[in-house]
Amino acid sequence: MTGNPSDTKKKPAAGTIECPSLELNQCSVDEHCRALQRLAALPFWWYLGNNRLLGNFSIPFQDRAGAWWYQVKPGLCWAVDCFAPLDRPAGLPFLKSFHGFQHVVADEGRANSHLVINAITDLSTYGPQAVDSKRRNAVRKGLRRCELTIPKAYDEQTFGQCRMAWNDLTERTGWKHLADKASFEESWRMLLDEPGATIIAGRDKESGEIAGFLLTKIIGDTAYVDTIASRTSLLKCNVNDALMYAFIMNARDLPGVRKAHYAIRSYVETLERFKRGLGFSPVAFPARTRLRWPTRLGLRMLLPAKYKRMHGLFEDPDPS
Repeated sequence: MTGNPSDTKKKPAAGTIECPSLELNQCSVDEHCRALQRLAALPFWWYLGNNRLLGNFSIPFQDRAGAWWYQVKPGLCWAVDCFAPLDRPAGLPFLKSFHGFQHVVADEGRANSHLVINAITDLSTYGPQAVDSKRRNAVRKGLRRCELTIPKAYDEQTFGQCRMAWNDLTERTGWKHLADKASFEESWRMLLDEPGATIIAGRDKESGEIAGFLLTKIIGDTAYVDTIASRTSLLKCNVNDALMYAFIMNARDLPGVRKAHYAIRSYVETLERFKRGLGFSPVAFPARTRLRWPTRLGLRMLLPAKYKRMHGLFEDPDPS
């Protein structure tokens, strides 16, 4: 295991970091999921996009017991309220779970795997001391160089430069695909109306250009990182550091928000160092993983690294 959900890493005092106030949106899990059902075309995570054949496969749905789920991949279901332990699904539709499902359980005795999630399990303790010393310098630089704002309405210039940041990210990393103007703007207009979701834009003060953006959602008691992207030409602004720190600090002060979530652990070490530097820890939560036998056999034989990642099996269980 890489950690315990109750563990909080202690770091030395680090002074203060001046952080702007942001009006983050928050709502209940139920309100968020029902809104996504009404919007219909907006994926659960923005970066998932829509599948060319299956369309918007990630629209959330309820099982018979009322728990909310979504498909993180077509046919593979995750619980929406990620950290809330479940006993077992109450009748997931086969057409939505033909590969299987995963969810957190209450204790190791009920687990057959682990979900290793980059998490902050007690936001009340978060502050400059939780951030790595080198990352603190990057955060301070980013907050000096960038102005952080939350768009409340469509703005062609802001949206256009945010799309440039996304396309720069895809070209720089090879992850996902370029976004065309029409589909990008359509989805971002919907994001403005999505309960619990917030767009945070970081503008380089010197050039006046958007240097990067962060998409977030705060639902229930958890603050989630959805998508973060930055302009290649403006990486020197450290906009990602500024965006992430400001988001976490502002989420910390919201009533009822106790945890933060930044995706399951990946094999991209540079990305994982970034998350750890900001105070996230890869915590191994006891989980139940149920894969249909063709999927289980295929993953174990053809994609063993993905199979191990899904079960929380890493060669270096404690990367810190």
